[in-house]
Amino acid sequence: MMSGFETIVMYLGMSLLVILAMLGASALLGPYRPAPEKATTFECGVPLLDPSHKRYSVKYYLVAVLFLVFDLETVLIYPLAVQFKALATLGWGAFFEIFIFVFVLLVGLVYAIKKGAVDWE
Repeated sequence: MMSGFETIVMYLGMSLLVILAMLGASALLGPYRPAPEKATTFECGVPLLDPSHKRYSVKYYLVAVLFLVFDLETVLIYPLAVQFKALATLGWGAFFEIFIFVFVLLVGLVYAIKKGAVDWE
């Protein structure tokens, strides 16, 4: 009988074989008709008016990273809120661990606000 690790390795190996078989069948059986018209960039069938390589402001990336950080905070805080009564039986240690986690995230938020990462122009 196989253990859990061997089952996972076998499952991943079979998945890889299926993926490679599908890609190979597509390459062998699919049509290959390259054309310059197919290689051009278009949007909804209309040629582009502006160049496609524009520079974006760093603010977009800062807002995205801040969103990910605080979204992760929500994902990690929710189970703690659901199990708060069970954690209360463990004593003050669990409460202080939660407090330290939230405090570190609040320090990060205050730093981002002071640096102007959340101000939009």
